[in-house]
Amino acid sequence: MTDEDGGSIHLVRIARFQLALLPVGAAAWGFRSWKAALVFAVGGGASILFWNLHRWVVAGLLTPSLRRRWLFGFLVLAKLALIVLLLRGMMGYFPLEVLPFVTGILLFSASIVMEACWLVLRPD
Repeated sequence: MTDEDGGSIHLVRIARFQLALLPVGAAAWGFRSWKAALVFAVGGGASILFWNLHRWVVAGLLTPSLRRRWLFGFLVLAKLALIVLLLRGMMGYFPLEVLPFVTGILLFSASIVMEACWLVLRPD
């Protein structure tokens, strides 16, 4: 996405909110245990990686080429499969740390809410 794209600034700001929330959440889960903080950090890191992958895939879907749209459509499915594999793997290794992991994965949701609040306060 280019800087000229009006919506890309929102996607970049959401990514920055995620980067800001990751150490805050890891520190908060650190009060529970080091393992909870580690699992949150892995979930949050995965959330950031998946968000950036999502930005790239959506940009690829907006091409006029039908073949490229099909390719990026299959990449969307591959992204979902990666999420499932990550969830299964983490729950296999850390079955008691479901809550920190899920809150880490949902870091992108909190960032979207923060972007919405930003737009309410600064609609320019």
